[in-house]
Amino acid sequence: MISIDHYAYMNRLKQIHPMEKFALSMGTLVICMFFKTWLLHFSVIAFMSFLILYYAKIPFKAYFKLMLVPLAFLSVGVLGIAVTITRNPSLLTYGFKVGNWMIGVEKQGFDQAVLTFSRAYASVTCLYFLALTTPMVDVIWILKQMRVPRILTEMMTIIYRFIFVLLETASMMYLSQECRLGYASISKSYHSLGQLVSNLFIKSFQRSQELFTALSTRGYTGSLEVLEEEYVYCSKNIRFIIIAEIFFIGLAILL
Repeated sequence: MISIDHYAYMNRLKQIHPMEKFALSMGTLVICMFFKTWLLHFSVIAFMSFLILYYAKIPFKAYFKLMLVPLAFLSVGVLGIAVTITRNPSLLTYGFKVGNWMIGVEKQGFDQAVLTFSRAYASVTCLYFLALTTPMVDVIWILKQMRVPRILTEMMTIIYRFIFVLLETASMMYLSQECRLGYASISKSYHSLGQLVSNLFIKSFQRSQELFTALSTRGYTGSLEVLEEEYVYCSKNIRFIIIAEIFFIGLAILL
């Protein structure tokens, strides 16, 4: 079980109604996408991080590692927005000369880079809040309640299941190779890794066939019927969500 899925089942907010967590996450995400205020975005990052660490009790070290994942992609992306290459030095606020060209940062580009970075990172924290506090089965339940076509939710369920089949198959193959000293040297590591990748699809396909046969013997007709937990809406949580969204909208308007 991957770490995000583990925390989704073991966090302190697991028993809260999934629709309440979905409303808070998606409502805040929409506000972040609609308003172009970087102070709002950083406020959302702080707010969502506080809920994840203090209320959901997600370990700081695990959350920090997750936050580093989008940081690398965003950093590279915003560099292309912030950095300007021109022959007109007057356009740049800060820069240096390389041959006949000037490489530096202009105020408009820098402001746009900060806005893009803050908006994207705030959106990521909103999605992390939902992913770390709500199991995938509850997310699929939410989509069913929103009348998303059944074929899509069924495909999501199957794909979600086969992610773990793929990881389990790769883990077993890697362990088998390691026991045979397949990674004892660099040359052996490359050879073993190539074999693992080439055989992984075949093994996974065989596992999928076995799982489909098991489903068929249990009466599978194209629709997965599972037991769903019963949740109760909490008026206190609903008031909290409304107040939070009003606060963020008000903050965006004032800024």
